[in-house]
Amino acid sequence: MKFLESLYPMGTFKGQKTDGAYINEYLAKNLNVYAKRLKDDMHFLLIIAGNDSVGNGKSTIATHIGAYLTNKINELHGVNNTFTSKNISLNAKDLVKQSFDSPKLSVNVLDEGDDLTTHGMKQDAVELKRYFRKCRQLNQILVLIIPSFFELPKFYAMQRSHCLINVKFHDDFRRGVFDFYGPSSKKKLYIRGKREWDYNAGKPDFDGGFFSSYTFFPELEKEIELYKKKKYTDMVDDATEDGGSLSPIQIERRIVAQSMRAVKQRQPKITHKELGLMFHVADRTVFKYLNEGFGENFQIENSEFRSSRSDTIKAKEIGKNSSQPSSNTL
Repeated sequence: MKFLESLYPMGTFKGQKTDGAYINEYLAKNLNVYAKRLKDDMHFLLIIAGNDSVGNGKSTIATHIGAYLTNKINELHGVNNTFTSKNISLNAKDLVKQSFDSPKLSVNVLDEGDDLTTHGMKQDAVELKRYFRKCRQLNQILVLIIPSFFELPKFYAMQRSHCLINVKFHDDFRRGVFDFYGPSSKKKLYIRGKREWDYNAGKPDFDGGFFSSYTFFPELEKEIELYKKKKYTDMVDDATEDGGSLSPIQIERRIVAQSMRAVKQRQPKITHKELGLMFHVADRTVFKYLNEGFGENFQIENSEFRSSRSDTIKAKEIGKNSSQPSSNTL
């Protein structure tokens, strides 16, 4: 189905065939519940995980969800909120500030929320605890983006969150598909799959597809550039803190190599060719990064790092009728 047809006329996105941005119909129906109930002194936490991988479109679908929810909230409750790059925070401290600065009924995103994982509950955990103590009063929706669902502490994974959207690659590392888990199926997946990090341990309520462009409003192109710049700046800051003064290309090498090693550790059977396709690098570069470290001759090709059970739908019914639209479905 489509949303914001007047704001995204045909030609706005690559390959777009009709007005509006595409969103999976079953996903939209579940989001509608959160938008409707938000005003009843509620706060919702939606988790977007990456199937233990990186670069598979988590941030992209997060902007679709953020834009769709904001537009639906405006329609239902007569407000005039926007969804821009300011609604996306890259660390816990910024999230707290942004949330308190945002109007009620806003949608905010914590992108790559390592501060909520079992390995990141340190200094910023204090900020997050403060946020969750106050969040119900804010009447907002938080979308949390993390690499792996199983890294979350049990409280957030099973009790505090309302759904899981697990994004994954398909067909030779193409982006654009996800599995949706409501409260019951999410709990079963965590209990059964946590020990072995096995996403096949529980069945999703439904699956679906998404397209490959970010969605913000009211100014799409401007906010896309601001968001990309924001992510790049954050990456540079993180790398500088860890490794002293580094050049941009050194930072790129470090981030790609560390991400590649993390994927290999979690998926030991993945081949060098598959890793090369995932990270857009040659096989020899994969070997170098896995075995030798951050080589000075490394070149990035088409790198993304270069950048200025459900309240509305029964799982069994969805499972029978669901499909995976192409990521180019527009």
